[in-house]
Order: sequence, then C-alpha cells, then structure tokens
Amino acid sequence: ACHACTAALQLFGDDVNTIAYTENLDSMHKVVLAAPTEPKLLALCQALRDANIDYKLWIEQPENIPTCVATKPYPKADVQTFFKGFKLFK
Repeated sequence: ACHACTAALQLFGDDVNTIAYTENLDSMHKVVLAAPTEPKLLALCQALRDANIDYKLWIEQPENIPTCVATKPYPKADVQTFFKGFKLFK
C-alpha cells in the first residue's frame, strides 16, 4: 500500500487536491481496504477509470501481480461509492 500511495502522490503531485492534502502532513488521512480477489481489484480499477478517477495500480515485480490501488487525494464524497463493499484491511 505504501508503494502505491507514494506513486499516486508523485504521479498527481500537481493536482489541486494532492497539493491541499500534502500541505498539512499531520492531518493526512488514509484508509487501507482489502480486495478479496484479484478480479475484484481489477474491476475496481475499471470502475475508477470509467468514472475518470485518477489512481495508480501497483503491480508487484518481478512477480507481475497487481497488489494495490491508490487514488490521488479526493474529497471522500467523490470516491466513497467505489469502495463500498470493501472491508478494512486487517
């Protein structure tokens, strides 16, 4: 999750929401949710893409296995519907 978050911040560093998010380091909020299967993770990516939500799919190398999706910072109301049904990662 750390790699995907870091990559998303780098990729979308010039975005107004990313800038606002990183201006107050002590208040940055992240949620890590679990995708039960790779197909569900990839379906989430497709739904995000269809809605023009910017994200980074982290693919673990050298295994070439998709392991994590991180969106750029968005207001919760803009993205929460995509993550309904996913539970907190434990």
